[in-house]
Amino acid sequence: MRIAAVLLAALVGAAPAWAENRAVIIGNADYRSAPDLAGSDTMALAKALREAGFTTQQGLDLEARPLRRLLESLARADADPGARIVALNGRFLHDAEETWFMGTDADTPGPAAAGGQGVPLSLVMRLMAGGDPGAVLILGTDAQQMPHRPGLENGIGALRPPAGVSVVTGPPEAGARALARLLDGATLAQASAGRALSLLPEAAGDLRPVPPRKAADALADDRDAWAEAAVADTALAYRDYLARFPQGIYAADARDRLAQIGRAPGVRHADRAAWSLAAATDTAAAYATYLKQFPAGPHAGAARKRLAELRPVPPARPASQPASAVAAEQALSLGPAGRAAVQRHLSRLGLQPGAADGVFGPRTRLAISGWQRANGLAVTGHLTGPQVRMIAEQAEGRATEAAAQDRAFWRQSGASGDAGGLRAYLDRYPQGIHAEAARRQLAGAGTGQDAPHGDEATWRWARRQGSAAAYETYLERFPSGIHAPAARERLATLRAGVEAARREEAGLDLTPATRRLIEERLRAAGMQPGPAEGEFTEETRAALRRYQAARNLRVTGYVTRQTISGLLADVLR
Repeated sequence: MRIAAVLLAALVGAAPAWAENRAVIIGNADYRSAPDLAGSDTMALAKALREAGFTTQQGLDLEARPLRRLLESLARADADPGARIVALNGRFLHDAEETWFMGTDADTPGPAAAGGQGVPLSLVMRLMAGGDPGAVLILGTDAQQMPHRPGLENGIGALRPPAGVSVVTGPPEAGARALARLLDGATLAQASAGRALSLLPEAAGDLRPVPPRKAADALADDRDAWAEAAVADTALAYRDYLARFPQGIYAADARDRLAQIGRAPGVRHADRAAWSLAAATDTAAAYATYLKQFPAGPHAGAARKRLAELRPVPPARPASQPASAVAAEQALSLGPAGRAAVQRHLSRLGLQPGAADGVFGPRTRLAISGWQRANGLAVTGHLTGPQVRMIAEQAEGRATEAAAQDRAFWRQSGASGDAGGLRAYLDRYPQGIHAEAARRQLAGAGTGQDAPHGDEATWRWARRQGSAAAYETYLERFPSGIHAPAARERLATLRAGVEAARREEAGLDLTPATRRLIEERLRAAGMQPGPAEGEFTEETRAALRRYQAARNLRVTGYVTRQTISGLLADVLR
């Protein structure tokens, strides 16, 4: 696994052959009195570290006492200390002077009890000091709250790492990506760049814990990639190999095998199916997707011709257009995913920029101009960094407002369980937050099996559904009910899981083409995601929830690695 390889190699390169590299990996996710935390695969990571020669201690969901015992391995004397890696994922509390990593048994601690229910990070950093070539402490958490007494605050406070110890803080997934960059030879500053991560001390930014890979390593990667492609023996696998190693030592073999597969009946059928879908959809995005999959296919010429007709040459920019506006946008280096995100945000604001395909064409430029005009800004049709952030904030606010209106109408109409109210809710919000719950209740209205009445019956129904919407329904009907405390606790846990999934999807940095492929897979599974335009709408989110429920996955409505694995497995069946 890539993340495991990253963490095991981040500091190995420069350590002496006789030095003992040590690692401590702890993933605290299941807290008794706090929301769960989505984190990395601790056990797989520990195994990979051991295989790399690290003396490794690992733990899952540790209470305070075993947590302290595990960290004692860092205190053992070492005449020639090697690299030190400590990764702590979980809940943190802090005051003005200290931050504690909390055990899973933490129960509303105050300043005096925090040390007994957790471990002070100042101690952890002192134990790590002296590692050669250095030590990295990775702290992973999220914005969810842990109950505590006055005098403490949630999260990681001000840290003062000793010399030789660098600290990277942020979501667990973002920390893994930072170490991936370190493995590629980046400096700490380059690896921790971005809003999701913070680096301490900043002066350590020039440190390059891992030297750039040598030629031998590149050949090893080439051979490994070819082995993976040969085992899979699919056109996609060979194309992935060629994308990574276009001049690789097996490039000619990969092209030969691609040609053989291309002559196979299955590929011809896939080409025909993709062309039929593109022709039926008849959009620029559909033809572009076909050409990406089959650039030399029998319909490639027709696809390019139709694509040119659908994407006419944009009109020349007026002479008065300031060159500085164009240069300012170019300096942002917005990739396809970034441009597609802007298009989705503009669409949410009602400005009709066209498909979220990552291409700023005439419709998108008009939408940008309209937004600038509405906000009293200079109308250039090109964006600045602050404007990109402002659009995102406005779109998020619009989404929050829409969700609040959705929930308010549900309380007025469907929360009572009345069939007329449920239908009124679905008429206004067919893809709303509570749409699935409303349909289930209506479907069971004739049998009485899914239309609960009374506190106990509604609670049993919510437990069977197991969704945030179901627990919200219970609380809206019975805010002071017998099971209200348990419902609120379960709802907080589910919301934390949804938030973790949202961050995981954001971390995947899905391109418009990948989003379209996911939408197509959902349609093939019969989940009705709406048009495959590379933009995740409420229809898409509802389809994802239906798919996850049908496959017994965590139901969040967001694309996680687990969901992608399920979609790929469906293709192989």
